[in-house]
Amino acid sequence: MASSETDLNFHDSGNKDMWNVEGEIGGSSTGAATLNLEDDGKTHTFTEFPASAADEEADEVSDTSNLINENKNPIWTFAYYQELFNVNTDTVLQRIKGSMIPSRKQTFTRRYIGGRPDMYGPFWICATLVLSIGVCGNLTTLLTHITDETYHYTPQFERLSIAAIMVYSYTFLIPLLIKGVLWWRKSSSNYSVVDIICTYGYSLFVFIPVSILLLVPSDPFDWIALSIAILLSGSCIAVNMWPALQDDSKKVAVIFTAVLLVLHTALGVTFRLYFFSPISAQVINNSSSITGTSTHALTEKSIITIGTTTNTGE
Repeated sequence: MASSETDLNFHDSGNKDMWNVEGEIGGSSTGAATLNLEDDGKTHTFTEFPASAADEEADEVSDTSNLINENKNPIWTFAYYQELFNVNTDTVLQRIKGSMIPSRKQTFTRRYIGGRPDMYGPFWICATLVLSIGVCGNLTTLLTHITDETYHYTPQFERLSIAAIMVYSYTFLIPLLIKGVLWWRKSSSNYSVVDIICTYGYSLFVFIPVSILLLVPSDPFDWIALSIAILLSGSCIAVNMWPALQDDSKKVAVIFTAVLLVLHTALGVTFRLYFFSPISAQVINNSSSITGTSTHALTEKSIITIGTTTNTGE
């Protein structure tokens, strides 16, 4: 009975004899039989069971998927940087989620970047982190002395500048140093500078909600929240960079990873000690007293000078 949609034609390798138990035809092994499946004008040849023609198609897909790792535009062109910001919201959210949930089985670069790094997420994550640290740091100082009637609050706008220098330098300069080390050690990993920057940028996202939690006036709570943030983001970086030196000696890989974790920990601790340690009201009051005394002395000196000048004129 023939099918109206699919025709299955079974035929042997040209010999009319039947298959025996050993899988031979006419006393000699053919190695395979063929099955032609005609569907919608396409012919799939099954040459060896249980392999299928779908495997050949999958191989073609995997081969063409590697083309995304090639940069089509030179680095000095505008189109090169335009591709780095060509990303949708779902991709950014998935990468943010992946940066806070590190996996031992698959690195962040392989699972979420996959040869398509972006600069949109890291840039705005760093900008948001700078704003969050600057604002919350000032609020910490204000809330600490809110009951002190003698304290006069003065916004510390320089904290924004210092936070921007720290965050952007860490996100963009450390990956350059890492790439230099990988080149020096002749690592076989294909991590580009943009891949490492993308990983570092997304790993800093967890510090944004933690900077808000640091407003809680409790040192133990603050250090616990900060430790969790350092652990999550540091794990994302360490797990991602460990395979980069897997073909090197284990000692070098351990030292390399340990240095990255120390730098990351130092960044988090600096956030807590510098931006979220309230400025002492006594220091500010003393500064105000010194300023007032200097102004008063300068005024008296000016009066004396004017008076002396007037007497000389007379």
